[in-house]
Amino acid sequence: MANDKIEQLKTVIKAKKDAEARVSAAAEQGGMSPGLEDQYRSRVAELEAELEKLQIALAESEAKAKDSQDKYLRAYAEFDNSKKRFAKEKDETLRYAHEKLVKDLLPVLDGLEQALAHADTSDKTAIVEGVQLVLRQFLKVLENYGVAPVEAIGQPFDPHHHEAVGQHETEEHEPHSVVNEYRRGYKMHDRLIRPSMVTVAKPPEGKK
Repeated sequence: MANDKIEQLKTVIKAKKDAEARVSAAAEQGGMSPGLEDQYRSRVAELEAELEKLQIALAESEAKAKDSQDKYLRAYAEFDNSKKRFAKEKDETLRYAHEKLVKDLLPVLDGLEQALAHADTSDKTAIVEGVQLVLRQFLKVLENYGVAPVEAIGQPFDPHHHEAVGQHETEEHEPHSVVNEYRRGYKMHDRLIRPSMVTVAKPPEGKK
C-alpha cells in the first residue's frame, strides 16, 4: 500500500516539475499566451494539491504500517511467552504426574515400616496380620488406579495373560489349566502390564 503511494507521489512530482519547466522555458523565450500560461499554472496548482493529498495518504499508510508492525511484534511476543509458559507447565505436569500415586502409597509404606518395627516381637501372628493388612492396602491403591491382578490358578492357560515356565503332570487338574503361579500378573484397565508366570497341567505320560 505504501509502495503504491510512493510510486503515485513520484509520478505527480515528475508531472509538476515538467509543467513548471515548461512555464519557465516559455518565460525565457519571451513568454506564452496568457491563456496557455493560465492553463499551465492551473495544472501546476492541481498537481500541488494532488501532491499534498498523496503526502498525507503516504503518511497515513506509513502510520498504519508501523501500527501493524507493532501489533505483530506484540502478538509474536505474547505467542512466544505463551509457548514458553506452556512448555514450563508441561514439564511441571510430567515431573509431578505421579504425585497422587505416591501420596496414596505412603500409608502402605507406613504400614510396612510399622510391621518391620514389630518384627522382633514374639507375636508372629500379629506380624502376619499386619503384613496382610498392608498387602490389602497396597492392592486397594492399585485398584483405585485401575490395576488388578490377573486370574491364573485354576484358569485355562491363556498366552495373552499367562507366561508358561513349565508343565506339571497331573490327573487332578484339567489339561492346559494353570496349576501354580510363581509371579502374579497385573493389568491396568484393559491393558496387560505383566503376564502371570505359571506352570500348566498336562496329562501323565501315556494318558491323554
